[in-house]
Amino acid sequence: MFSRLIPFLIITLLLTFPVFSQIRFEKGYFIDNENIRTVCNIRNVDWDNNPTTFRYQMPGSNETLDGELRDVQLFAIDNGPTYVRVNAKIDFSSTDVNLLARGRNPEWQEKVVFLKLIVDGEAKLYRYRQSGVTQFYYQKPGSDVMPLVYKRYLDDNGQTATNFGFRQQLLNELPCEGITQLQISRVNYVETDLTRFFEKYNACKNPSAKSGPTDRGRQSFNLKVTPGADFTMLSTSRFTTTQNDKRKAQNLSLRGGLEVEYIASFHKNKWAVFIEPSFQYYKLPLKVTGLNVDVNYWTIEAPIGLRHYFYLSDHTKLFVNALYAWTVGEKQFGKGENHREMEVIASSGFAGGAGIANRRLSLEARYYMKRDVWSSFVRVDADYTKFSLILGYKLFSK
Repeated sequence: MFSRLIPFLIITLLLTFPVFSQIRFEKGYFIDNENIRTVCNIRNVDWDNNPTTFRYQMPGSNETLDGELRDVQLFAIDNGPTYVRVNAKIDFSSTDVNLLARGRNPEWQEKVVFLKLIVDGEAKLYRYRQSGVTQFYYQKPGSDVMPLVYKRYLDDNGQTATNFGFRQQLLNELPCEGITQLQISRVNYVETDLTRFFEKYNACKNPSAKSGPTDRGRQSFNLKVTPGADFTMLSTSRFTTTQNDKRKAQNLSLRGGLEVEYIASFHKNKWAVFIEPSFQYYKLPLKVTGLNVDVNYWTIEAPIGLRHYFYLSDHTKLFVNALYAWTVGEKQFGKGENHREMEVIASSGFAGGAGIANRRLSLEARYYMKRDVWSSFVRVDADYTKFSLILGYKLFSK
């Protein structure tokens, strides 16, 4: 009964985590049409597309209000994104290779939008993203926000071509002795390349001024020890049973591991990859066609997985994992009634987990999907699943 409840509990946790973790109001401010700056707490939903509204609360109040595009010139979250209202020129031409338009010039349409400020400084870089359209804009002191020209199109021969007009704009509009034409020719129309260029330009024009991305996380490496407990659930069929002639058996054992985690700098440090070599020991009490097989089994696994965090506060976060538990080494001490040693092998498999982390400590519940068991000496018709409760302690972070 307990083994059937475990997958249900894990899935329930996975579905409910986003509900509790995404509602987060962070300190920020907005500027209205009267140039009045209002300090408030803004709901940070980590917008992938440019928003048209935002939700906020005044300090000391739980009432949620809406900030509208027509009423707000700018809104920003401390140490987070900044959005500026701009009457922008946008080219909505398709970027699908099969639907490219003819003509190298963009087909501009004016639209009032919130542009995301990517790089602040003497020269500012903005981004617009909506409905599959991603475009970048720049602004010099005292000038309007202007689009950086880039367009894929079909030429007169029906061949795919690209208008790299933004490179000429960078060369003409943002010149600096420390930036060469060759360097500009290598800039691609992607956020990372343009960010590096604008950072370099701002540093070239004013080395003492602070300039940089307004919303960039910091990548980090974490090393943790991960002791815990494994609850193994064995299931047999046909000619294999447990030694007490039942079809199911459970075993509780200890485990130990060491986790290396890399947290990416993008998407507000919410994504990570990890590997966690771990040592496990457990017993498989089997009976095969009347032969008792007393298996003492230990293995070294290397689960490799992807992790997503949901921040509740600066120090507390929920997380979910999806991983593949790869068996890299194992040793089995299996003996029948005649004391003949035999090899008993358990396969690799997939697993999923969910947990909570606070500062150096973390706690995770992890469920391993069904894995087969077989032997080189006798035919074993069995498989097992496993539920692990894992306590993590962060040794250091870099």
